[in-house]
Amino acid sequence: MVSFRDRMKSKKDALRQRHNSNATPGGRFPTIYLKSNIPPGVNFFRDKEGSHIIDILPWEVGTNMPLDETGSPVTDKGDFDYVLDLAVHQNVGKGGVPFVCPYVNFNKPCPICEYLNGPEKLPKDQWSKIRAKRRSIYLIWNRTSPEEEKKGVQIYDVAYFFMEEKLKEIATLPKGGGKIFFSDPDEGKSVCWTRKGTGIENTQYIGHRFLDRESGIPDSILEKTFSLDSVINMHPTYEEISIAWESGTKGLKVAQEPVKQEKEESPFEDVEDIPDSPKKEEASENVEPPPVKRVAKVFRKK
Repeated sequence: MVSFRDRMKSKKDALRQRHNSNATPGGRFPTIYLKSNIPPGVNFFRDKEGSHIIDILPWEVGTNMPLDETGSPVTDKGDFDYVLDLAVHQNVGKGGVPFVCPYVNFNKPCPICEYLNGPEKLPKDQWSKIRAKRRSIYLIWNRTSPEEEKKGVQIYDVAYFFMEEKLKEIATLPKGGGKIFFSDPDEGKSVCWTRKGTGIENTQYIGHRFLDRESGIPDSILEKTFSLDSVINMHPTYEEISIAWESGTKGLKVAQEPVKQEKEESPFEDVEDIPDSPKKEEASENVEPPPVKRVAKVFRKK
């Protein structure tokens, strides 16, 4: 059997390009986890208050990566990546179901995006609650303590604003010097930060920095990595999103005036909303949605 390091040797340039890339899939961001697809023993990392040290692990990409601005997958099947960057409509309908946004991630029709760009105007708080929000998903090895290391590979799901945005900033070398290749198994860096507070309004992620690793990542950890795009319901159908969405639209209050914006904003909203342990989800068939009017690229109402 070919080892992880041997498989990755010929693909390392592609992984390095992801560290240098600013590409965002059509717009994009997390997520319904398919519990049955997650390898046994793999749990979710919960970054409670305090300081944390993690190694971000590269993983081999599957067939369900979001699309970039050109309509191509952000990373090709068989190459390696270190982050799955997704747009998700969270807490949809009465059941509070999250859905990977078909439009932002894959440029396919999405009933929620169509509503947000339709004639009805929502108050800013309601509009913000239901639009697609950007999250970053990693495979990590927690190096904070020997006890944490024993937990092995974990999934870390976090708001883009709290982690990936900070990593891109500190990984950028001055004077056009490129990027720090922090996810490299042998020559990469550990990531350290401190979380203060709890809840959306009171949480802070501060002090992001890279630390030299005491040693490379062992094969016993690398061999347990897996394709993150294979453990998420990446392609919910138009119909199932519509059913969930329509169950909650009656409670929405239409604003008297459109929400005014001083400038065009990103289709994402970066808020903290760490998921509970995932419930078992069955992967839905990727049925092509019926023809609908294409939604506008900018989600915020003018």
